Amino acid sequence: AVRKGDLLVGEGSGVIGVKLGSKNRTALAVVRGMMKSILVDALLRCDGASLNFEGVALWNHLSNKEQLTTYLGAHYLASLISNVPALLGSLAAFGNPVGLIRDLGDGMSDFVNEPMKGFKKSIQEMDPSFVMTGVARGTGSLARHTLGGVADSAAMLTETAAKNMAVLTLDRKYAQRRDRVMRLKNNRTRADFVGGFESGLLKLVHGILEGVTGVVSKPIRGAERNGVEGFAKGVGKGLLGLLVKPVIGATDAITDTLIGVKESVDGMNPQHDIETLQTQVRPRRALYGVDRAIRNYRLDDATAATIQARSRLGGEEYLSHVDMTQNVALMSVRKLLILSGNGEEVLLLPYKMITKVETHEGADRYSVKIYLKEPKPDGTDYEEVMCPNLEIADLLQKELSNVLS
Repeated sequence: AVRKGDLLVGEGSGVIGVKLGSKNRTALAVVRGMMKSILVDALLRCDGASLNFEGVALWNHLSNKEQLTTYLGAHYLASLISNVPALLGSLAAFGNPVGLIRDLGDGMSDFVNEPMKGFKKSIQEMDPSFVMTGVARGTGSLARHTLGGVADSAAMLTETAAKNMAVLTLDRKYAQRRDRVMRLKNNRTRADFVGGFESGLLKLVHGILEGVTGVVSKPIRGAERNGVEGFAKGVGKGLLGLLVKPVIGATDAITDTLIGVKESVDGMNPQHDIETLQTQVRPRRALYGVDRAIRNYRLDDATAATIQARSRLGGEEYLSHVDMTQNVALMSVRKLLILSGNGEEVLLLPYKMITKVETHEGADRYSVKIYLKEPKPDGTDYEEVMCPNLEIADLLQKELSNVLS
């Protein structure tokens, strides 16, 4: 309601009100409209909220339609009420404390578990370096989750403050322009600290310019439309914008900088994208081959197909994969891609370059040799893929042979 209003002088009472259609004609009505707008915005913006509903199981149950509807309605209403604390804790207006606690919990979990994993592996391999690696991973994870979680929570608080202040400017066009800019920002690819700082600096300058130019432009536009009365309204809106818009620009600058910090911290974790997939309840079903055939749902195939879509094979049809413990082999209809555990590309080969595939077994050493049609620059005519055991080597050889045939 507020964004549709203009300052109104007089109309009998002699006070400055705001004309917002046929209902909001007084300052009190405007305040109520602003509070409603702020409250609705606060309740609608959640981040990472999840609803958990308990299932219903009935045995030997006899009831009519009305009774069953009442029973199910009461059950799910109670479940919804039990989810209210989690929903409130996920509101961006409060800084998403649930998400912050989740990030801190993940960091503490890695801080404890990674050294323990390294200690166990050190005992198995008789190599103390695994302990130090585990301690470094755990400490790094705790630092990333803590810094990223705090920055993300603080960014939500400052963004909420800026949105609410934009409502207080009583400038509909300014608020609409700002909303469009924020939507474009949310659709961009991941930024970093430098990008966030640059964006924030531009918004700070833009806020100051909006406030200063509004002092001149608002009275002129008001006078052109409604004469002296419009001039008075324009002066009020211009002075209000001069006070509020630079503050909004500064708040947006802080928000973008904090978002840049969050994204930079996430970018330091090479497994961030894969971890995001693992937190998803169920990845999208995999469609196989050129014909995009539908088979029974398999979680491992669905996860592999999703990873493939985000790799250099993105856009190609998924065919198969082999989990090699430390690595994963992804097979599209045209190429083989092997990724390491941290998402780095180990090998990429088009099938048209491969002649045959063989399994090789040595002393505690298993591999798959992929023979090429043309030798490499070093003179060898094959790529060797190391495998942790003979079973995985045979499986990889079988899958590649099936693809080539």
